Amino acid sequence: MNYPEKISKKLKEKYPFRLELHAHTSPASPCGDIPAREVVRIFHEAGYDGMGITNHFFPRLSKFGSRETFMEMFKKDFCDAADEGERLGMKVYLGAELRFKNESDNDYLLYGCVFDSLGEIYDRFLEGNLKDFVENYKTDDMLLIQAHPFRDNMVRMDPDDLDAIEAFNMHPGHNSRVAVAADYALKNGKLMTIGSDYHHEGHHGLSATRTSSLPKDTAELVRIIKSGDFVMEIGGRIIV
Repeated sequence: MNYPEKISKKLKEKYPFRLELHAHTSPASPCGDIPAREVVRIFHEAGYDGMGITNHFFPRLSKFGSRETFMEMFKKDFCDAADEGERLGMKVYLGAELRFKNESDNDYLLYGCVFDSLGEIYDRFLEGNLKDFVENYKTDDMLLIQAHPFRDNMVRMDPDDLDAIEAFNMHPGHNSRVAVAADYALKNGKLMTIGSDYHHEGHHGLSATRTSSLPKDTAELVRIIKSGDFVMEIGGRIIV
């Protein structure tokens, strides 16, 4: 065994719990193919201890017809995932992937909200922009991450408005320029996160966030990520 493998083994022993922080389910995310319960089963069978459900959260009226239908579908997918997680003994955390109408095609992963507060975000902020959201709503117990900031058509935002950068977005169908994103995060003193951006069959297991303890709920997940006390795993082998 070479030296890097020894270090990886020690880190895996110190951080034994594997989490997925960026996953989509169908039909709440129209770009996703896999129903919520099946997504949880897939990750559970792949050896994950917990996962965040981060379905797209911005008006898609052509798909859902109304705000109420949108919110109902968003909630149902998460509740189905959480119910399946409870049945299997796997933690499921509520997240959302925000996009603001008066900004760009940027996406932001948000953790630390409950359904009522997501409804308020829908009503008050999705028509605006990131700055308005951060200045008028975001609190210290929320985690806000700019997703895949170096994909085509993405705009880098003020790092002071973000808790972290998703430097390692492992979606195999997109060029997220992970090395550039990691360098950007380091130069701006921001936490880096990792996620598979799961949408389709066969795309699980590409990455994991490894923690020393299993977050009991979303609030604890936010605290752990903000503390920086985790490591990132790529392809089940490489530890970052």
